[in-house]
Amino acid sequence: MSPKDIFLLPNLITLSRLVLSVYLFFQHSYDNFLTINLVIIIALIGISDSIDGIVARKFNLVSRLGTILDPVCDRIVFLLLLFWLSNIFPTWFFYGILIREILVMIGSLNVLTKTKTLKVSNFGKFGTVLIFFSICFFVINNTNNALFFTYFGLISLIFYYFVALEYFYKIYIKNE
Repeated sequence: MSPKDIFLLPNLITLSRLVLSVYLFFQHSYDNFLTINLVIIIALIGISDSIDGIVARKFNLVSRLGTILDPVCDRIVFLLLLFWLSNIFPTWFFYGILIREILVMIGSLNVLTKTKTLKVSNFGKFGTVLIFFSICFFVINNTNNALFFTYFGLISLIFYYFVALEYFYKIYIKNE
């Protein structure tokens, strides 16, 4: 790992996502934003989660730092958004995401300590997209109470756990 890796574009994208999330969490209340602006901010954070990986692979800028930084930042960003917007979410969604993120952090530490690598699955990418959509939908639902958004969040959360089980299988069952 080289110190200059921090200046690679994918790592800068990852860090910008983290810095923006930390800034929002500590400096603003979500209700200071118009609903549409808040949805755009959350969508940009979610899109940046995909763009960093795409840029890293497309331009051959994959680094050891990036393979560690990206998932760590993902967990932190998810938790910051979760707590920042906690009053918007139904209790089951809040605790569902919180528990899953804690379990993923524990699994990630185990993967790092055993120097295993785990390729992100397409299901994992899709699950993350669904959760970001759900977060945006709950922001919208905060002002307009549509049942569709609640069902979408529930289905997304179930799928998100399915993805976690897929990773668990790849780490602990398939590789042993």
